[in-house]
Amino acid sequence: MSDPGDFRAPHLRGADFLGVFAVLRRHGAFLMVQNRRVVGGRETLTWDLPGGQLEPGELLGEALARELREETGLEILGRPDFLFYQEGEKVLGGRRAYAWRSFFFAVHEVRGRLAAAGEVLDVRWVPGDELLQDPAIPYHTSFREWLAHGGTSFHCRWVE
Repeated sequence: MSDPGDFRAPHLRGADFLGVFAVLRRHGAFLMVQNRRVVGGRETLTWDLPGGQLEPGELLGEALARELREETGLEILGRPDFLFYQEGEKVLGGRRAYAWRSFFFAVHEVRGRLAAAGEVLDVRWVPGDELLQDPAIPYHTSFREWLAHGGTSFHCRWVE
């Protein structure tokens, strides 16, 4: 079990990761959550899509609803639509340290009061053009590629 004081996402601690992420779009902006991450050996603040790791025995839709509720206070209404899949690998010292697989879903309707919760530091709606201009964290490349060109399957390689 990881150290409870370790604020990094499970896939950034060195274990393989299976995750889901919610893509909520309103008036050309996307709902993003602010997290602390370690990139290049340094702690940094990032804006990520709400989502996270599946728990044992959990289905994708169940994990998506739980993660969105835990991070933003919002409850999914209706059925999310599959958008794309990302498979990635983190390479340290020339060797694969771990792999991740993430599923991204469009969430069309929600209810509740939007507020940062859990490990999330803040929430905000970020204009799509701002997301394309922002320096990419390595695991953001697939989302940025999807925004720019569409597609359903992406591979990401994060080398440190």
